[in-house]
Amino acid sequence: MNTPIVFLYNLQNSKGAKIKMQCHKLHIRFKSVEKTEYKLTLKELANFVPAENREEPLEDFNAEMLVFVHFTQPLLNTFLESIRKAKVPVALKAVYTDYNSNLNSAALYHEIQSEHEMMTKQGKVLHHKKETGAP
Repeated sequence: MNTPIVFLYNLQNSKGAKIKMQCHKLHIRFKSVEKTEYKLTLKELANFVPAENREEPLEDFNAEMLVFVHFTQPLLNTFLESIRKAKVPVALKAVYTDYNSNLNSAALYHEIQSEHEMMTKQGKVLHHKKETGAP
């Protein structure tokens, strides 16, 4: 069985330290993904392919993001609950899948950022409809 690991993006701060603490408590490995590794696919990151001799990414991002690799659903639920209780919000989260394993970090970021924006807009519309009684 593969060992669960969390990839942390742009979390070299107190929030990242709190997330790492939750990882320690739950015996979950973590990796802070460096900008020089953004061109690696998630599969390469999950297999710890070194980023040596890679050029700088053509594009990077500054948003905080978590990627959950080799998590069972119960472990994912437990981890998400632990960071919620620790009051460590991270808006952009993804689970490693066969579909996204060949994406690099920047491509994954764009995909989940657009999904997040769409869900946020839908939430605002639903909230507005509730407040106004609109159908």
